[in-house]
Amino acid sequence: MAARQPQFSPKQIADAMQVSESSVKRWCDSGAIPIIKTLGGHRRITLDALQKFLRDHQRPLLRPEVLGLPSLAPNRSMKVRGSNHPVSEAFREALARGEESICRQLLHRVIDEGATRSEAAEQLITDAMHGFGDAWECRELDVYQERRGCDIAMRLIYELRSSLPAPGYSAPVAIGGAPAGDPYQLPTALVELSLREVGWNATNLGCDLPLDSFVQAAHDYDPQLVWMSVSSVQEPDMFVAAQNRLAESLGEDVPLLIGGRALCDRLRPRLRYTAHCDSLRHLVDLAAIMRLNLGQQRPIQVMPPA
Repeated sequence: MAARQPQFSPKQIADAMQVSESSVKRWCDSGAIPIIKTLGGHRRITLDALQKFLRDHQRPLLRPEVLGLPSLAPNRSMKVRGSNHPVSEAFREALARGEESICRQLLHRVIDEGATRSEAAEQLITDAMHGFGDAWECRELDVYQERRGCDIAMRLIYELRSSLPAPGYSAPVAIGGAPAGDPYQLPTALVELSLREVGWNATNLGCDLPLDSFVQAAHDYDPQLVWMSVSSVQEPDMFVAAQNRLAESLGEDVPLLIGGRALCDRLRPRLRYTAHCDSLRHLVDLAAIMRLNLGQQRPIQVMPPA
């Protein structure tokens, strides 16, 4: 679930912009700044609405600290490091500026040029979010920019997923998510998109998912494939124990695919799984082969810890 947008009053916006409150109310009433009305009829302005107004009307936010936002250094750049491909660079810069429509156009441009949806998402969205993480850690982007970028990326992924035809009645079932303590939504949503594109009836169970929920979902869905996307591990020993219990609960007939940047060489040998996928392309290729082999009823051996 996307983080709830902060909301501000016209007075707060006026103080931050150093203009009169009546001017802000006038902009709200004219539609220049979209608003949300409270039950009491008061105007409230979201961060996205404020950012769009500032960008469209080229107005500065002179006192961002009034809104709890950090002051932006005058020389702060919207450049985010990543692939040198021109379309990837343009996508990252548009995402950093919050220009969702441009991001959407670039994504569909890559698809129109022959890429699959998952290939386009990996080329642009995965590349951008890796760069966003590095830029945020280096204080080159602010928290609100990183969160806004995540929200835009999630909407684009859901749109790509919605554009796929519904899975057929005979499509094999796959479920997966990110384990407890892992708050990252994008990687597991990308896995769902990728699997659906190669014919699986895939369901993303979400992030920060407790082991019991994984096990219960496996019982309820009776899947032919389970995936676990791991971008963050807070307690390695607890994670290993939980992941191994999940693998044992699935048995030998249900493959368990794992992947994610948190699965380092020290951690991976302690886990039980069928295959480790180091990219979406690897996962797509493996899932396509598994789908073809389902009819042969071959048991798939789970790798035990070393």
